[in-house]
Amino acid sequence: MNPSCEESQPNLAIRDASLQAFFHISPDLLCIRGSDGYFRELNSVWQTTLGWTLEELRSRPWLDLVHPDDVAFTFEMECLCHTLKATHTPIQLKNRYRCQDGSYRWLSWRLSVYENGLSYGIAQDVTESNWGGSGAYRTRLQESVKLRDQAIAASSVGIVIADARLPDMPLIYVNPAFEQITGYSATEVLGYNCRFLQGKKTKQRAVTQLRAAIKAGEHCTVTLLNYRKDGTPFWNELTISPIYDDNNNLTHFVGIQADISERITAEKALRLEKNKSERLLLNILPKPIADQLKQFEGSLAQQFTEATILFADIVGFTPLAAQMSPLELLNLLNQIFSVFDQLAEKHGVEKIKTIGDAYMAAGGLPIPTDNHAEAIAQMALDMQQAIGQFQAQQDKSFQIRIGINTGPVVAGVIGIKKFSYDLWGDSVNVASRMESSGIPGRIQVTAATKERLQDKFLFEERGAIEVKGKGEMMTYWLIGKRE
Repeated sequence: MNPSCEESQPNLAIRDASLQAFFHISPDLLCIRGSDGYFRELNSVWQTTLGWTLEELRSRPWLDLVHPDDVAFTFEMECLCHTLKATHTPIQLKNRYRCQDGSYRWLSWRLSVYENGLSYGIAQDVTESNWGGSGAYRTRLQESVKLRDQAIAASSVGIVIADARLPDMPLIYVNPAFEQITGYSATEVLGYNCRFLQGKKTKQRAVTQLRAAIKAGEHCTVTLLNYRKDGTPFWNELTISPIYDDNNNLTHFVGIQADISERITAEKALRLEKNKSERLLLNILPKPIADQLKQFEGSLAQQFTEATILFADIVGFTPLAAQMSPLELLNLLNQIFSVFDQLAEKHGVEKIKTIGDAYMAAGGLPIPTDNHAEAIAQMALDMQQAIGQFQAQQDKSFQIRIGINTGPVVAGVIGIKKFSYDLWGDSVNVASRMESSGIPGRIQVTAATKERLQDKFLFEERGAIEVKGKGEMMTYWLIGKRE
């Protein structure tokens, strides 16, 4: 028989079968990698070591599963596999490879250089030896478990574990912080559902939210009003997290709770103070202006094409001051102006300011309205009636003199301290002159105001009078409202 330089087909078949058998019975992780970055062949040790199925490993680039800190080094070694000659000795490297559960295993590799687009690799799981030997690995693992338990026990927040596999989800663990927060010892609560902390407050919206999350097996954070063993209430910020087994079955819930009563009290006090400050600011400025001032600094003025301005002065108040103590006088003035304030709110007009025993209000600002003249006129009539009632109650002789004008104004706040909402313009000056040139007990208005109100109110012509800074002006007395 002539010797042949090529192996016969039966010999090749035997060799391939032997290699396949070795490939599958090897205790090491064997693979064939393609130059496209994907695995071509893998033995079953990959699945038992890392948890991924062989199809999952083949369906993604093999570098995707390398630990981020090891990617750069591994890529450099991969480049060598592409550039070195086929006769080069295998490339050796060590890196961390991600398991299906998210953990990592240390693999020690021997990789052949690429030939015909393929590279052959052998990897060994050296995780335990990388920790310093199997004994050292177990020791470190035990130490980590011990430290974890110590950390849970030393935590300042309450930690509980409930068994979700049982119908009522009883507690199976509570840490010392839970005992300190609630006053219940572990022996008193283990085996019971922790709803006992809710007391009778089971209608809280947060309780409904918590129950829905438990039913769905989801994470949830709620703030509950709970009760300690001694009956004292506390605010409990509770976060629950579900735990699932390898088959995606819900097995437990971990609850982390913190007593945030001090924070809730502080936040409530802060809200109360903020509301007080807000109310105080709104006593000084109209709400639209206050809202704008929170966003802007400096002057804040607005042009109004038409507004109606009222000035009122209490006539006879100066002689009255000589008959009363300062405190009594101030108390009476406060009562009168408080009624005027109520009338301003009733008729939807803006109180501008008081100056001594004078009162100023305006309609049609800071929010423009169509009925500003009517609102001011009705308020003026009501102010006359209110003063009459005060006269009867006090048995004192004093009256009110009112002046009204309608026209364009500028309104706003100027300066940076002691904010005050005020009006400027000739229309304001004329309204002031209507008051000062009027007669006690009467309401003097300009022709501009009378023109807007003559269909709804009754007027009496006073005639032309000399107005300081304006010359002669036709004015009218506001008598009442038409029936």
